[in-house]
Amino acid sequence: MFHTVIRHGFWIDFLYFTRAKFADLAANGIRMPFFSNFIAKQ
Repeated sequence: MFHTVIRHGFWIDFLYFTRAKFADLAANGIRMPFFSNFIAKQ
């Protein structure tokens, strides 16, 4: 029981961390080319 609780907490932290990292990378990857293209077209 205790061991599964630790594993569950680890997975929650792991998924949260990877999701935050992915969201950060996705936001940077999407926004930067979009804004640079937008500025270049002006």
